[in-house]
Amino acid sequence: MDSVIRFLAEFEVPIYIILGIVAVVFLRRIVLAFEEKKKAVFGLEREAAQRNIVQAATVLILVGLLTAGEFVVATFLAGELDQAPTYATATIDKLKTPTVTLDPALIEVPEDATPTPTRYPQAEVEGLDTNCVAGVLEITSPQHNDHTKGVVRFEGTVNTESLGSYQFDYSTMGEPNWQTISAGNGVKIEESIGNWYTSELLPGPYLVRLTALDNKGVQSDVCIIVIYVDAND
Repeated sequence: MDSVIRFLAEFEVPIYIILGIVAVVFLRRIVLAFEEKKKAVFGLEREAAQRNIVQAATVLILVGLLTAGEFVVATFLAGELDQAPTYATATIDKLKTPTVTLDPALIEVPEDATPTPTRYPQAEVEGLDTNCVAGVLEITSPQHNDHTKGVVRFEGTVNTESLGSYQFDYSTMGEPNWQTISAGNGVKIEESIGNWYTSELLPGPYLVRLTALDNKGVQSDVCIIVIYVDAND
C-alpha cells in the first residue's frame, strides 16, 4: 500500500494532466449531446442524446472523484508516510570476525602520519553550508570532483529524519545560481535521484546540491559536491 501511495504522489502532475484531458473530452461530448437533443425531431433521437449526456456526466463525476482522491493521497497520506521514514538497518554478517575497538586515547599516532581521506568529500565553498553524511544524505555517483558529460544519472541517499521531500540542483562556481535538476519525496537508499542533461552547458566545474526538506517544507540538510562537465566529442 505504501508503494502505491508513493507512486501516486510521485506522479501527481502527470495524473492530473491525464484526468484533465479525459474531463475535457467528455465535457465536449456533453455539449455535443445537448446540441443533438435540441435538434432532435423524433423521440428516439432525444433518448439517445439523453443517454450520451448521462454517460458523459457519469465519467466526469468519476474523474472528479479520482482527482479528489489523488489530491488527498499526494497532499496528506504521502506526508504522513514521510513523517516516519524507514532507516536503513545494517546487515549482520555471521561469518565475519568481530573487530575490537580500541580506546583512541591508547593509540599513538605518528606526527607525520597521512590523514585518512573522507569517503564522501564535500565541496568547500565559502558561504555555503554542506553536510554530506553516509547513509543519511549523500551523492554516491558520480562522486566529488568526477568528470562527466552528456546525460548524467545521479544516485544517492536521502534518509534524513522527518523527511518530507528532496530537491536536486546545480550551479556554476562562484556566486551560486541554483537551477533545479529534479525533485521528489520518499526515502532513497543509493537510488536514482535525477538525470542531469549537460549537453548545452559550457565545460568546467559545477556545484551539485542535494537538499533534504522536512515534512513542513523547511530545509533540514544539504550535501554539495563539485562535478566537472567535459566537452562532448
